Amino acid sequence: MKKLILLFFLIFVFPANAEVIHNISLEGDWAVINSTLILKSDEKIDYWNLKIMLPENAEIVELKDEISKINYNFSKSELVFRTNKKKANTRIVNLIFKKKIEEKYGLKIADLDLFGFENETTIIAAKNVHYFFVPMAQIEYGKEIKAKKKGGCNLRIIYGGKKESEHYFTNSNFNLSLVERYYFVPERITGLKIPVKFPVVVLPDEKYNKELENFSSGTFSRGIIFVRENLSEKEKIATILHETTHGFNSFVLDFDKTNISWFDEGVACYVTSVIFRILNETKPQIFGEEIRWRNGTTIYSLKPKLKPEDLFEYYKKGDNWMLDWNPKKYRDEYKREFGYSYSELFIREYLFENGSLHKIYKRLLEINKSVENKDERNKIILDIFEKEFKPCYSLNLEEIRNCTRKLNMMSFEIPATEGKEITYKVEIPKIHIEENNSLFSDFENFFNKICEILNSFIEKILELA
Repeated sequence: MKKLILLFFLIFVFPANAEVIHNISLEGDWAVINSTLILKSDEKIDYWNLKIMLPENAEIVELKDEISKINYNFSKSELVFRTNKKKANTRIVNLIFKKKIEEKYGLKIADLDLFGFENETTIIAAKNVHYFFVPMAQIEYGKEIKAKKKGGCNLRIIYGGKKESEHYFTNSNFNLSLVERYYFVPERITGLKIPVKFPVVVLPDEKYNKELENFSSGTFSRGIIFVRENLSEKEKIATILHETTHGFNSFVLDFDKTNISWFDEGVACYVTSVIFRILNETKPQIFGEEIRWRNGTTIYSLKPKLKPEDLFEYYKKGDNWMLDWNPKKYRDEYKREFGYSYSELFIREYLFENGSLHKIYKRLLEINKSVENKDERNKIILDIFEKEFKPCYSLNLEEIRNCTRKLNMMSFEIPATEGKEITYKVEIPKIHIEENNSLFSDFENFFNKICEILNSFIEKILELA
C-alpha cells in the first residue's frame, strides 16, 4: 500500500514556460483581472507547481484549471498553488482577482503590477479608457486596447473626471478648448500622434507645493498633467502644452531608466517657447540679451535667462554635468535654470540645422531594450542626433554670443506633416484545451481513483482502531 500511495503522489518536475493573458474589466470601485495561464511543456507532466506575485492588496476571486477549482496559499501578495492532476503537454489555469481602484483628484486610477513569466509573452486586454499605458510594450489602441510584452508589466489606467475634450479630461473647471487649440504644436514638432487622453489636474499653490516640486509651474507625473491654479490663462496654456510634451515623450523614452532629463526637457521647453510666440507673449532669451520694447510712452525691459558668459564659463571649465542633468537633483536654482536653457538651446541648434525632430523620434521608437547605464543612454541618443551635446560650443565668448543671438532670433518652423500614430497589431492567442483520450490515460485515471478510495478507507479503519 505504501508503494501505491507513493506512486499516487509522484510528481514529474519540468521547467515552467507559459504565456499569460490578462483581461481587465473596470467594475465600480474594482479592477477585475481575469488571467489565463497557458502552460506548455515538451514532455507530458502531471502537475505544475507555481508561485506568482499579485498586486499589493489584491483579492482572489477564483482559481481553477480544466479539471476543477485549485487549492492555494496566498500571503503578502504571493500566490502558491499546484494544478490538479492531468498528464498533458498543455494546461490551462484561470485566475480571477481584483484590486480596489484609487480615487484621487476626482479621477479613477488603477495601478496594476501584473505577473508574467520571464522571456515569455504577456498580453493585456481591456476596453478603451482615457489613459492606458504599459512601459516597454507594444500596444494596439482601439475599441479594445491590447498590449503585449515579455515578462511581467506595470499597467496604469486613468479615467473619470467631469468633462473631456479630444485629447484631455479633467475634474476641474478649466476650459480644455484653450489647450486643444494648440495641441497640434507638440504633435507636429515630435511627429507623433499619441492615442490616449491626458488627465489635467489644477491645484492651488499650497497643495501643489506640498505634493509636487515647488519650483515648477506644472508637472507631468505618471500620466497626469498637474498645473498651478494661480497661473494666468496664457501661462496655463503654455504649461499644459509643455507637460503634454512630457506625456508624448513618456511613450518614446520608456526604455530610459536613468532619470536624465536633458532631451525630455529640451523638447518640452522648446514647445513652450513656440506656444508663447504664437500667443504673442514676450519671454526672456536663453543665454541671450536683455529685451527692450516700447508701448506708448512706457519702455519695458526683460532680462535674459542666463547670459552668454554663463555658457562660456561652462565650456571654459570643461564641465560636463549637463550629461547627467535632472532638475529635481538640484536645490541650486542656477543649475536648474542653466539645465533648462542648455537643453532647449541644444534642441534649437539641431532644429536650426536640420529643420525637424521627426527622424529623432522615429529612431527612438525603434529602441526595444531597457537602458539603465547613463553613458550608454547618452551615447544612444546622441548617436541618433549625430551631434555632440555642446550647443553653441566655443572657447571664444563672441562666437558664443553670436550663436545664442542667432538661436534666440530664429523663426520657429512647425512641420506641416501630420503626426504618426503609435500603435501596433496585437493578436490574442486562441486557447486550446488538450484532451486526454489515450487508453493508458483512462486506465491511469481509474487507477488513481481506486487509490483515492483505498486511502480514504484505510484512514477510516485507522481512526476506528
